[in-house]
Amino acid sequence: MDFELTSEARELTGLTRDLAASGRPLWPALAEAGVLAAALPKRAGGDGHGLIEQCAVLIELGRHAADVPYLTSIVVAASTIAEFGTDEQVETLAAPAGRGEIVLSPDDAAIAPAAARLRRILGAAAQQLGVVERALEMTAEYARTRVQFGRPIGAFQAVSQRLADAWIDVEALRLAVWQAACRPEAAEVATAGFWAAEAGHRVLHTAVHVHGGVGIDMDYPLHRYFLAAEQHEFLLGGATARLLDLAEVLS
Repeated sequence: MDFELTSEARELTGLTRDLAASGRPLWPALAEAGVLAAALPKRAGGDGHGLIEQCAVLIELGRHAADVPYLTSIVVAASTIAEFGTDEQVETLAAPAGRGEIVLSPDDAAIAPAAARLRRILGAAAQQLGVVERALEMTAEYARTRVQFGRPIGAFQAVSQRLADAWIDVEALRLAVWQAACRPEAAEVATAGFWAAEAGHRVLHTAVHVHGGVGIDMDYPLHRYFLAAEQHEFLLGGATARLLDLAEVLS
C-alpha cells in the first residue's frame, strides 16, 4: 500500500504547522486560511478532500498539542453530516463551517453513528501520532544534551533502550494510522485506535521519566503533551476497548 501523501495533504500540513507556530489564535486562523473547509466534501462547500488530508492536519495539530475542536467539529460531525445528511442539513452546515464558527459534538452526527465513530477513533489516533512524535523528539534532544556523571544521559543503556522502544511505538502507530486512513474499515481503525492508546501511554511516560523533574515542570512544554496523550487515550476508551473491537470484527 502506498502511503505517500497527496500534494494537498502536504500543503495542509505545512499551512497548519505555520499557523500553529504563528502565535495567532489558532481556530480562527485555520478558518481564515481555509483549512477547516478544505477537507469537507464539495457538497458542503469544501474542496472535496477526505480522511487523508484530515489526518495530515490532525497530526500537525498533535505535534503542537493544539487545543482546538478540529477532530470533533470537522472530522467527526461536519464531515459525517456532509456525507450522509439531507440537503437541508448540509446547507445549514456549509456556511458556518467555512468561517470556523461551527463547533459540534460527535453526538450531532447521529445520522450515521457507525461512520462518525470510525472517524472519531481514527482522528484521535492521528492526533495522538503527532503528540507522541513530537514528545519523542523533545525527549531525544533532552537525552543528548542532559549530562550526568560526565556523559549525556542518552549514552546510558537503560535510557537508550527506552527511547528505542518509544521509537518503535511511534512508527507502529504511524503505520496503523495511514493504513486506516487509506482503508477506513473497522479492523484497520480498531488497530490504529489500539496503537494510539498504547503508544500514547508508553511514550509519554517514557518522556516524563527521561526528563525527570523537568518533565512535570509547568514551565516546560512536555506536560502539555502528557495531558494531550492522556486525553486521546481516554477518548479512545483505552487499548483494551479497541482490542475488543478488533476481536469482534475478526470473530
